[in-house]
Amino acid sequence: MKLFNYLLPGICVMMAGCSSSEIIDDVSKSESSRIGFDTHMNKNSRALDNSNFNSFFVYGSYTVTTSSQPVQVFTGDRVTKGQDGNWTYTNDRYWNPQGTYDFYAYSCENTTVQTGVTGNANLNGRILNLVNYTINQDHARHDLVYATAKDQKRTDPTGTASPVSFAFKHILTRLKFTFKSAIPGESYTVKISNVSISHYRNVGTFLGSTENWQEPTRNPETPSMPLVMSAADGVLQKPGASGPVRTDVSTEAVYMIPFQYQYANVRIEFDFDIQAPDTNGNLMDVMGSHITATWQPNWIKGQSINNVITLTGSATGMDPIRFTASIVPDDGAADDGWVPGTGNANFSFDQSFPGSNS
Repeated sequence: MKLFNYLLPGICVMMAGCSSSEIIDDVSKSESSRIGFDTHMNKNSRALDNSNFNSFFVYGSYTVTTSSQPVQVFTGDRVTKGQDGNWTYTNDRYWNPQGTYDFYAYSCENTTVQTGVTGNANLNGRILNLVNYTINQDHARHDLVYATAKDQKRTDPTGTASPVSFAFKHILTRLKFTFKSAIPGESYTVKISNVSISHYRNVGTFLGSTENWQEPTRNPETPSMPLVMSAADGVLQKPGASGPVRTDVSTEAVYMIPFQYQYANVRIEFDFDIQAPDTNGNLMDVMGSHITATWQPNWIKGQSINNVITLTGSATGMDPIRFTASIVPDDGAADDGWVPGTGNANFSFDQSFPGSNS
């Protein structure tokens, strides 16, 4: 068992019984039989792409035909990419020529998930699960990718072993909102601020056996999270020399646990303000309100969804201001490894303005 103890000190403490020393001693420690890794992202991710993806965490075990007891060779070991583009880890492991290996890996923005904060990586049998993964205010802008390489063998015992190839995929739903103004009037400044979403399901477990999420839950009962705007001032419209200047304002993407909601109880809220200059040219408030909308989303893993909310109507305050919502393809999403999602644009707005009957 000397070689086994050298490769994985203390691992027998964790297992009901280690495989025989004959199996372990068959492992060659030559460089040609070293277990290596090679990766590519499923295209790219805007959070993680092949240029900034530099760290993942691997779990791996093997069995042989003469024993049903798996031998664990990786237990969350960090694998890092060097300047030469090669992936390395500490304490080299080597292929057992009789072994059939299963490998699992994940990366959460190049870091681990953390017990008590964002869940934990749990190896159940030979399968890696991400247990109680939690979306919170500090963690929602982290991409999460996952990969498997099962039934791996060293096919040519005489040549140099090929690296294990991981194809990482996004397992969360990428979500953003884009606000547009279609309010007439050349002198108005239209702003939004304090955008947040709430009452989403924020705790879930990803099962490696199915590569899907168990039904997520809410903890606390009504989770809430502010969204960061691409334009700090939130200005959608302002006066221009030849008419109103309109600029779409989007939120930064957040990554949500996939789930098909059964009720329209997920909520987005924001403040909406219109200003106009007085006779001295100073901006004065014309109208303002806190807007709440609920909807029934269908979030699917690997999809990127851009919800577009358009403000329309008269800006005088005498006529109703309306809101419409749709979903458009997220520009560049397909090139970045995401499936442009359609989701559900069934927003129900609840707002009160002077003259509004909507």
